[in-house]
Amino acid sequence: MNESSSTTLLDLPIDILLLIIPYLPAGDFLSLTSTCRALHQDQFTKDPTYWSNLVRHTFRVPNQPVVQNDGRRWMKLYKRLRTQSRIYTWGNNEKACLGHSYDLPGMVRRGGGNGRAPPVPRNRTVFTGRRHTSWPAPMEGTQDLGVISDVQCGGWSTTLLTARGGLYTVGALDGMQFNRRQRGAPYMQAAQTQPTGLRFPPGFAAQTAEREEPATAIRQFSAGRAHVLGLADAGGIWSWQDIEQAGILVKFLHHDVKDGGKGGGRGTVRKVVAGWDKSAALVEGTGIVVWDVLKREPGETEIEDAALVLESAVVPGTGFVRPGSRQRKAADAAPGGERIGQPSGSSSEAELGERVGEVQNFIVLEHLILFNTDLGKVFASQIHWENDSQTLSEPIELPLPTATVEQETPNPTDQTFTTDIQGSFRSFALFTRSGAVLTSTQDKLMTNIFNPSPPNASDPTDPELPTRLWAAIPALQNNNVISLAFGDYHYHALHSTGAITSYGREPQACGALGLGGGQKGDPEGRLRGIRYQGVGGDGRLVPHAYMRGGGRQVWFDDESWREGEKGKGGNRREWIRFLTSGGVDPEEAAERMRLALGSPGIVAQGEVSEWVEREGRRWEERFVGKGSSKGQEGEEEDDDVDGLGTYFALSVAAAGWHSAAVVLVNEDLVERVRKGCEVRKDDSPAAEAPEGEEETTTPPSSSSHPSLLNRATATAEDYTRWFLGLHPYSAPSPSPPPQQPPQNPPNPNHTIEQIHPPPSPHPSATTSSRPGYVMLGLEYAWAGDHFPRLRLSDGTEMPGTVEFDSWRAEDGGQPEFGRLVGEVERLGLGQG
Repeated sequence: MNESSSTTLLDLPIDILLLIIPYLPAGDFLSLTSTCRALHQDQFTKDPTYWSNLVRHTFRVPNQPVVQNDGRRWMKLYKRLRTQSRIYTWGNNEKACLGHSYDLPGMVRRGGGNGRAPPVPRNRTVFTGRRHTSWPAPMEGTQDLGVISDVQCGGWSTTLLTARGGLYTVGALDGMQFNRRQRGAPYMQAAQTQPTGLRFPPGFAAQTAEREEPATAIRQFSAGRAHVLGLADAGGIWSWQDIEQAGILVKFLHHDVKDGGKGGGRGTVRKVVAGWDKSAALVEGTGIVVWDVLKREPGETEIEDAALVLESAVVPGTGFVRPGSRQRKAADAAPGGERIGQPSGSSSEAELGERVGEVQNFIVLEHLILFNTDLGKVFASQIHWENDSQTLSEPIELPLPTATVEQETPNPTDQTFTTDIQGSFRSFALFTRSGAVLTSTQDKLMTNIFNPSPPNASDPTDPELPTRLWAAIPALQNNNVISLAFGDYHYHALHSTGAITSYGREPQACGALGLGGGQKGDPEGRLRGIRYQGVGGDGRLVPHAYMRGGGRQVWFDDESWREGEKGKGGNRREWIRFLTSGGVDPEEAAERMRLALGSPGIVAQGEVSEWVEREGRRWEERFVGKGSSKGQEGEEEDDDVDGLGTYFALSVAAAGWHSAAVVLVNEDLVERVRKGCEVRKDDSPAAEAPEGEEETTTPPSSSSHPSLLNRATATAEDYTRWFLGLHPYSAPSPSPPPQQPPQNPPNPNHTIEQIHPPPSPHPSATTSSRPGYVMLGLEYAWAGDHFPRLRLSDGTEMPGTVEFDSWRAEDGGQPEFGRLVGEVERLGLGQG
C-alpha cells in the first residue's frame, strides 16, 4: 500500500518562495520567516526585492538603483520611516524657500475676511537681519503632515512628498513671474512661509488621512526651476507653476497616456522630470516626451482642469521596452495585477534594443536630455526648441573612461557600465558598476560633442575625449555614494551610510554648503575648510575636502540650528564655536589660529579642517561609545539598535543657492549623545577638591543664566575675530585707511582672503574674559579641548605649548596629504 505524500512549503524551490514573498504584507512576511530556521535566513528575512518594494510602495520613497540590492538597508528604513522622518533645509532663504519663520524681505500678505489673501501694496516691505542659514535647520510646520518621503528644491521653493501622496511647498514656485489676480494690479507670486499643499481643480478629491484618491495621490514628483510635475497613482501627469493656483492635468495631442497605468503596458508613464524650462515624461512604448511648462492664463478659472499639449517632441530611440522587463515592472507596480504587454518581434525594434537598449533613468538639463539604458550605455540629445519647430537630436552615446583614479576592478567592463544618471540645470553625474562616480557639465558636452568649433572639433574615437568630458572626484570614488544633488554652484553627495557631504562653493557666503560660517570671514566656516574670497565673500572649499576618503559632512545636530541659543545641547556646532574662540586657552592658541584661519596659505587650514572633520565624524563614538558612529557597518549596538546612527539622511536635494534633506532622527540616541556631552556633577572640579581645601564659588550654570552665557560667547567670538584681524561683530567696521600704493604690488590674478592687521593690544585679551566657557567647563565634556596643534605635512610644527594632537589610528592615521591633495589639484578642484 502506497502512503500518500504531501508537499510542504519548504519542499518548494527557493525561486518559487521568492516569487510568493512579494505578495505578503510586512506582518505576514515576518511571521512566515519566523516559523522555522530554514526561512529565518538573510536570504529571506533581508530579501532586497521585498523590502525595497515595501518601502517604496508604503512610503512612496523614490528608488535608489545604487543600493537597490541592499536588503538590510531597506529593512532598517522601513522601521525608521514611520516616526522619524524630518525635513532640514539650509542656504539662501530668498522667497522663504527654506520654510523658516523669520521675517521675509519683500511683500507681506494679510488674510481677508473671505479667506482670500488680497494683494498687498507694493511699498509694504519688511527687512530681515538674516536671510541665510549655514547650518541645517528643520522646516517648520511639518509635524502634522505625517511621514515625509521625498524632498526636492526649485529655484525659489522647496517641495516635499508625504506617504499619503500629498505635495507641500514653501517659498514661491516662480520667483520671476508677475501674475494678474482678478482685477488687481500684477504682483509677484507670494512666498509661503509654511508648507502649503498643492491643490487640484474642483471635482478632484483631495487626500485625507482615511482615504487616498488614485487620481490625486502623487507617487513620484519632480521640481524644476519654476514648476513642479507630479505623477499620480492613476497614471495622470499634474503640473503646477503657482502655489496658489490649482494644478493642470496634462493631456497630449500626439501621444497616448494610459489612465490607471500602474499595471504597465503601452502608454504607461514611468517617470516625470521637471527641468529648467521644459517638462518631460518617460512613456512606455513612446519614449521620453518633452513639452513646454504649462501656465494658467490670467483670468482662467480653475474649473478648466486639463490642458492639451499641442507641441511636444520625443527623444528618438527611447521607446524600446524589453518584454521581460515590461512584465517585471507590471508586477512591481501592481502585485497580483494583470501583466500587460506583448513582446514585439520586429527587426527594427530588435536592432534598437541592441544599439540603444531600454531607458532606465533620464535627466533634463538646460539644453540637453541625458539617459542611461539597461546596456550600461549613456546617451545625450540636444533640445532644439523654436516657435515653429520643436525637435530633439538623434541621441549620441557618450564615451566613458576605462580607468579612474581608483584601482581597476577585476572586471574591466564594469568601469564603463553605467547604472544610474543624476543631475539638473548644467551639471550631472553618472554611476558605474565598478563604484566610480563621474561628473561633468553641459558646457563640456556642448563644446566637445554638439557644437565643437573647428580648432577643437572632437573625434568620437579620440582616446582623450573621455578625459575631457568626465572628472572623477577622488572623494566620491568607492565611498558609498548613492546619489548627488546639484545647485547652481554647490552640490551634495548622499552616502549609503546616511551621511551627506558638500562640494563646490557658496556665493556670498550664503551657507549653501551647510558647513557653518554663513558670514564673510566667520571662523567657524574656515575651520570646516571654507575660504572666503572676493568682495562678495564667496566661499570655496580647500582641496583637502575633495581628496580620496574625504569630504566635509553636513552635521544635523540637536538644537544646533537655533540662532541665539548658544550653549544649548553641547553639540558639534557649539564645539566648533568653542574651538574658533581659542579653545580652553585662547592666548596660548592665538598664533595657531592665525596660521590656520587667517593666513593666505592653504596647508594649515586644509589639514586642521581635515583633523576637525575626522573628530566630528567620531562624535557619537566619543560621547556614547564605540560602534555608535555613522558608517560602522556590520555591528549591532545597544545604543543604536538599527545601526543607522542619530541622523540618517534618506535623500538630499539642491537647487539655486539652497539645499534640503529628508533625515531620519533617532531621538533616543540624540538624547544619549547630548547627555554624554555633559559632565556629571561628581566629575566637576569642585567635587574633586580635597577635604579641608577651600572651594571656590561655582559659577552659575549656563541654563540658569542664558543671557550671561550669550554675552560671554559673543565676547569670545569678538576676541577670536581680533586674533584674525577682523572687526568684532559687536562693533561697526573700522573706516578704511587712506589707500597708499604698495611698493611691491601683489599678483593681481591671485585672490586671497581679506585679513586686516590687528589693533593695538586688546584690553581684554586674558582668560578672565571668557566666563562663558568657564561655565561650559562645568557642563560639557569637550570644554577642555584646545585649538588643534598639528605637525603639518610640509614640516611645519604649529606653534604653542600644548602637546601635538594625533590622528586617529582607526581612520588610518595622518593622511598622505602630499599625494592626496596633489591628485585633487591636478583636477583643478579647490582652487580660488
